[in-house]
Amino acid sequence: MIKNKFQLKREATYRQLLEAGMKCFSAKGFSSTTIGDIVAQTGHTNGAFYVHFKTKEQIFLQVLDYQMQITSGWTDVPKAYSPADTTLEEVVAITLARLDEMLQGVDNWIVVLADFYQHTRENPEIQSLLREKYRDWVSGIEQFIRVLQLQGWIPKEKDTLLTAKQVIAFNEGFTVFSKLFGETDMKAHIQGLVRLMS
Repeated sequence: MIKNKFQLKREATYRQLLEAGMKCFSAKGFSSTTIGDIVAQTGHTNGAFYVHFKTKEQIFLQVLDYQMQITSGWTDVPKAYSPADTTLEEVVAITLARLDEMLQGVDNWIVVLADFYQHTRENPEIQSLLREKYRDWVSGIEQFIRVLQLQGWIPKEKDTLLTAKQVIAFNEGFTVFSKLFGETDMKAHIQGLVRLMS
């Protein structure tokens, strides 16, 4: 089905708002970001925002979906490499760099998620949606671990679900402390991930 100019413009506006939301939330956190901040980045009006989203919470949840969409395929990055000439540490570093590119350099996300959680913790519907997102993230890491197993970097008997949960816990904890205390050490981060997976 061919889309008309109105539909194309509407989709472009929606995507611009999502990208602006992702950048604003990353820069200012959930609570400090206003709808005005988001629309100011796009040149659209508040009215354009409300055509697509009812609330700031709704755009935030849709930004999480958008991040999943733009990072689709990250788990397959190791397929282009071989354990014969690339170490597990190297392939993890390459994958993280590719994931960062896909996310357009947006960082601080776990800190933003904690802010969002605090803001919405009394809302059981949103908390349920957040738990679904967590399961999706764990599933993605599990897929990444399976690819590493198939390629020969990780033993096949390694429990993928348990390892994925450990990896996400380590990764998010490391990220939070790095952001809070300014001690970003990518080598230590990657070595920690490798120890959990190998």
